[in-house]
Amino acid sequence: MSVNDPRIGRQIGGYNVDAVLGEGGMGKVYRATGPDGGRVALKLVKDSHARDETFRRRFYREARIAQTVQHPNVVSVVATGEHDGLPYMAQRFIEGMSLDEKLKREGPLDTESAVRICTDVAAGLEALWGAGMVHRDVKPANILLDETGRAYITDFGLAKDTQGSLLTLPGQALGSMDYMAPEQIRGEPVSAATDIYALGCVMYECMAGRPPFAEVQGMRILWAHLQDPPPDPRAIRPDIPHEFWRTLLVAVEKDPVKRPQTAGEYARMLTSAAESA
Repeated sequence: MSVNDPRIGRQIGGYNVDAVLGEGGMGKVYRATGPDGGRVALKLVKDSHARDETFRRRFYREARIAQTVQHPNVVSVVATGEHDGLPYMAQRFIEGMSLDEKLKREGPLDTESAVRICTDVAAGLEALWGAGMVHRDVKPANILLDETGRAYITDFGLAKDTQGSLLTLPGQALGSMDYMAPEQIRGEPVSAATDIYALGCVMYECMAGRPPFAEVQGMRILWAHLQDPPPDPRAIRPDIPHEFWRTLLVAVEKDPVKRPQTAGEYARMLTSAAESA
């Protein structure tokens, strides 16, 4: 990431910008230092999106959601505001890396590490659901790992308030294609089961090194989520016991009713399968 960003060394909302952490479709994320000397991850919306009222509402909704959820496995928001007309959000800084980065650097995980991450993410998701939200974009890039290995769920930019209206066009599906549940692709109502499907895809990637339908090209991946069974993971990781793989795949059933009823139940099922192996 370029060190020539003009915001580095300047202040945004009382936070001194130290470095660029990353950039996505919605904006940039900086590492910044607050007035108390504490570090934060400062998310700043791009100029083009700041002019889009729908994006602004979605951004502030993400902040509002995160501020209502106080949980050890959810990245908390400490402040929001605007800088030169650009909305920003300051979040607790997690010293470590994303699960996406870990998988790219180190490759597939062992069952113990995968189960531990699943347990943490499941707890965070259930806290989010308890606040009346569905995340809708559970993926390795939105799971942060601190230096102790604890996992945190973050980035609720696509989250849908179960009591409110969706800020997209009717039938428009939001999310990342590698992890999208069939009902999400069809534009049907989403629920906790939608996030459980995505978590199952994440667990598949943790063990296999790639999401279930990573080999499928282009938009064909959407059809694969709708119709195709995941590729047999035993061909990829024959060292992993069959019972563990069988249990892992229950989260990616096409029918939401056939998936585990809670994320915690899924994590416990995986734990049991790993311990009995």
